[in-house]
Amino acid sequence: MKPSKLPFFLPIIVFLLFVAVAFWGLYAITTGQRNVSDIGFSMQGQKIAEIALPELQPASDAPEYLDLAAWKGKAYAINVWASWCPPCRAEAPAIHQLSQSLPVLGINQRDKYDDAIGFLNQFGNPYEQIGIDRDGKASITIGVQALPETLIVAPDGRVILHHRGPIFANELRGSIRAALTELGIE
Repeated sequence: MKPSKLPFFLPIIVFLLFVAVAFWGLYAITTGQRNVSDIGFSMQGQKIAEIALPELQPASDAPEYLDLAAWKGKAYAINVWASWCPPCRAEAPAIHQLSQSLPVLGINQRDKYDDAIGFLNQFGNPYEQIGIDRDGKASITIGVQALPETLIVAPDGRVILHHRGPIFANELRGSIRAALTELGIE
């Protein structure tokens, strides 16, 4: 009786199935067929917590803290990112585009200073201010579970969109455009 070849091929088959599921999930997210905002707790509809973080690059005429209380009465976006986060790199052009319509505040999470500055030098700086969240606690306070995440905040402090995952062109034309329209921004 010949020995079966199944034990040899079983790990290869399992690996190929894993790769197929991973690619399907990534495709579904990037084409808008699956919304990563549906996963877990969302701050959408909630008031944003007031946090204050030391600034990554304080300007000489600006405060040395990113303080969300100072943004009361204004519409803005918060983008939580890190230089070590590949999806953060992928979304960098879309964050620049978003910053043309709405001020974007950055929260740099668990990053080394030189790496964060290198990221900004490579991809540009679309942020009005960048706070440093060294331990990730401030990000958790505003409902962030993984990087990147973007929140759009109305002047009354209510989160009108909590987007998990990278922002691509389809979100700029879809859910982000709808949030901007709700704010009266065209």
